[in-house]
Amino acid sequence: MFETIKRVLKGFFMGTLFGIFLLGIFFQLLIVLPVILVLDRIIGPKPIRMQRVIRILVSLWLSLLSGGGLLKARAIKGKPMDGPCVIVSNHPGLFDVLFLIRDVPRMSVMVKRSLAAKLPLSPVFSSAGYVLSPDFEQRGPFQCLEEAKGKVLSGYRFMIFPEATRSPKEGLGRFNPGAFLLARLSNVPVQPLLIRNDPPFLPREDKWYFPPSGISNLTIEFWEPIAPPGPGKEREFAGDLEARYKKALGLVPNKNTDPKTGKGNEIERTSSI
Repeated sequence: MFETIKRVLKGFFMGTLFGIFLLGIFFQLLIVLPVILVLDRIIGPKPIRMQRVIRILVSLWLSLLSGGGLLKARAIKGKPMDGPCVIVSNHPGLFDVLFLIRDVPRMSVMVKRSLAAKLPLSPVFSSAGYVLSPDFEQRGPFQCLEEAKGKVLSGYRFMIFPEATRSPKEGLGRFNPGAFLLARLSNVPVQPLLIRNDPPFLPREDKWYFPPSGISNLTIEFWEPIAPPGPGKEREFAGDLEARYKKALGLVPNKNTDPKTGKGNEIERTSSI
């Protein structure tokens, strides 16, 4: 009973944080964006300007998230490589990308178009040099790929979640080959990073208004960069990296999972990490 009450109270606080997040969006749209657009016109466009502002605002918001006993980041293990690369990661919780935006400088990201549609953030994303995901109507995947390639060739790290959405609770979704095609076409390394979230904080199945009663701890671990796959090897590369993540997370395919199709995405936990 006490745990339920605690989760409900944390849910109210989470709602307050979403309200603060919304205020931050309006601050960026009404104050920050006009200033940056003027600077872009006078000096020339530089996405790093908006990225710096976003990193400051995200850092402040995440400090509230931690201070409220919701989600706290531990010390980062490893470090992002110098220079352009394609960063890929598992995606266990709703706010993973915010920690990466805060902690990895000079990084562009693939943003869900649905997020830009729900929140009036398209101008901010554009100013920051972020790339919207395809909608298969006005923007196809190849157009997005070319735009992302342009960011990489301009010297940016480019971040993509190869699962394309949040991981199943205490699991891992299938890796899509798009990120690895981008690395090959840009001729840059792939840097995997592993996110551990214990206990899981707002995975795909959970409601934001009923978070865990205890504080969740998030750890980011950068792995050594890997050379991009050869032509036609992107899907194989994705499968091999997915298997490596499953091993690191202590996950193995369920015996009922079809080894060819991967259907039945259930997983079993093993003690080996």
